[in-house]
Amino acid sequence: LFDMEGTLLPSNVVESYVWARMADLPLEEWPEELFSVFSRIPSYLMADRRDRGEFLRTFFRRFEDASVDRVDQLIDDVVSEFMLQKLSAAAVRRIREHRAAGHRTILITAAAEPFVRPLAPLFDMVIAAKLAVEDGRYTGYLAEPPLVGEARAAWLRRYAETEGADLKASYAYADSHSDLALLRAVGNPVVVSPDAALLRVARRRRWPIEEWEMSGGMPRVRFPKPAMR
Repeated sequence: LFDMEGTLLPSNVVESYVWARMADLPLEEWPEELFSVFSRIPSYLMADRRDRGEFLRTFFRRFEDASVDRVDQLIDDVVSEFMLQKLSAAAVRRIREHRAAGHRTILITAAAEPFVRPLAPLFDMVIAAKLAVEDGRYTGYLAEPPLVGEARAAWLRRYAETEGADLKASYAYADSHSDLALLRAVGNPVVVSPDAALLRVARRRRWPIEEWEMSGGMPRVRFPKPAMR
């Protein structure tokens, strides 16, 4: 089981949104949109510290009235390349090793489902945030609570019970202290490029600690071209 942001690649939900949004706007509208996003960073950070779920519910409001088809197109045209360029080569090798060993691989993330699609072929199963849709447009709300913190571990236990999976023989890869419950739920937790809080726990528990760098062989990321009007 793999976390995405900070584990497989260094981007986050804000960065992925900015890439898609910039590609959908003419150049002259970039400053206003960037100011709108970055001026709210302090409030996003405060919400994230209080409750990761609160942050996600707040941030995903930015998708209100966005066309599902247009978002899918932007992800295919812009975000997919951006994500694949940032994807850790070490992560890809590890995923392939597990699949070669016959292990079922699962990606679990708080990112919205459309933004995870570029990585889906690497996994047997993808669990991501579901955005509510009405008449082909996003409402700005989540269709169901996001899987963060303890909710991830609870989901994993339910899944293991339903599928007959042995959690003691299972692996989990994550980078954040917020994923501690998930890591504790498996017999083989692996800490990847951890934050300070998780690093302390990993050292105390003698969990494996790995650093997965972004692939040096990937081309430099280019900022998206502005939309034509």
